[in-house]
Amino acid sequence: MKSQPANEFATQMIDREGDIAYVANCIAEAECCSIVGLSNMGKSTLLRSLPAVQTQQFGAEAERYLLVYVDFNLISQVTEQGIYEVILRNVLEALEAQEAAPELKAAVRNAYQAVIAPDSPFRIPLAFEDSLKTILDQQSRMLVLLFDEFDEVFAEIEPRVFVRLRALKDKHWPRLCYVTATAHPLSEIRHEREVGEFCELFAAHVHYLAPLSEVDAHLLVQHWAKRSHIPLTASDMDFIVQCAGGHPSLLLATSRAVAKAKEEAILRPSAMVYEHMREQLDSDTNIRLECAKLWNDLTATEQEALIALLSQQQAVAGLDTLMEKGIVYASASGRRVFSDLFAGFARRQQWVRRRGPRGIRIDVESGEVWVDGKLAPMLTDLEYKLLLLLYGNLDKICDKYKIVESVWGENYIDEVDDARIEKLVGRLRKKLEPNPAEPKYLQTIRGRGYKLVSPE
Repeated sequence: MKSQPANEFATQMIDREGDIAYVANCIAEAECCSIVGLSNMGKSTLLRSLPAVQTQQFGAEAERYLLVYVDFNLISQVTEQGIYEVILRNVLEALEAQEAAPELKAAVRNAYQAVIAPDSPFRIPLAFEDSLKTILDQQSRMLVLLFDEFDEVFAEIEPRVFVRLRALKDKHWPRLCYVTATAHPLSEIRHEREVGEFCELFAAHVHYLAPLSEVDAHLLVQHWAKRSHIPLTASDMDFIVQCAGGHPSLLLATSRAVAKAKEEAILRPSAMVYEHMREQLDSDTNIRLECAKLWNDLTATEQEALIALLSQQQAVAGLDTLMEKGIVYASASGRRVFSDLFAGFARRQQWVRRRGPRGIRIDVESGEVWVDGKLAPMLTDLEYKLLLLLYGNLDKICDKYKIVESVWGENYIDEVDDARIEKLVGRLRKKLEPNPAEPKYLQTIRGRGYKLVSPE
């Protein structure tokens, strides 16, 4: 049943007209905006769709805009040079697709070459600035850069890059606009003063991408069933939407589980059979994975608020942001979690929130990290991958090559230097160590690598 990847499912028949209209209105006003959505909620789908619906959204004014989708998963290296390279690469592709003037494309190609093969490091940002100026000078359209998968890039790249992007926006307003897609508001991902002015560009236009409505969730399941030639009944689809809510990938995982059960003749149209199926869904690997991703995207405060709500305890801080994100909504019977499956997953997290022994431990199902019995701050994807590697090799040294292979991938062995590893280790220590300057768990073994040690 695993023939269709989750992101492909998420692109099918998602009615995001309101979300698209919000972004289009921001662009029309030359205002930067930030799309915030939890894991697999459809952020990438939204950004990718914007160039395709440009005429529909802007009508006769559509030709005023040059929308360029930039997928930062495709960045070659997480550096200043890397971010400029991937932006210009995608700008060139957009100009080629739209058959822009040859002299404009030639000028951008020259700037691109200056970025990837500079005669001096100082030439890199200047070449990028020159390319944007050329694009804006030689054609009349507003340049709109759609930054997808922006979380890690924003968390890691040198602050001066974002100072420069802010300066470019100020210089070329209203001809330049940024749209970002992240799992958290930019101001929560990074707090340094140097990036504060960049974050200010988005402060008035932070748009949370909520789960799909019940109607759109049904449409999505119907489309998948038709495409996959799975004979789901109306009752089956009602059951799926009730369990999964409007989260696209959770809908996919639940639909597959139900379809598999039907193939095995387990599922029958009766309440008792659906009840039995509901119990099976809680242990489905793909469903648990989607729930864990959602859970990990919540802040510690939001997780506590969700558990308090499900336990019918007094309301605590964090509930308002859960409602902004669509995880909790108001109903006639009170506040409810958008998905029965995710609500069940959240309830089970109470069982692992007991004070544990000293040292670092990881709840792999939820992705939570505990230090001396206390919940650690949320980790980024790279930080979590590094910790998993060290945790799996407790009290053993992990050298540079093992770290790069596990965290970034074997293709980056020659690309990631010692300084980048040290920077990642330093960020992880700030979240795990009581005193990062004198680490007691994540230790450096000079000349050999790093290791995570058991408590004494």
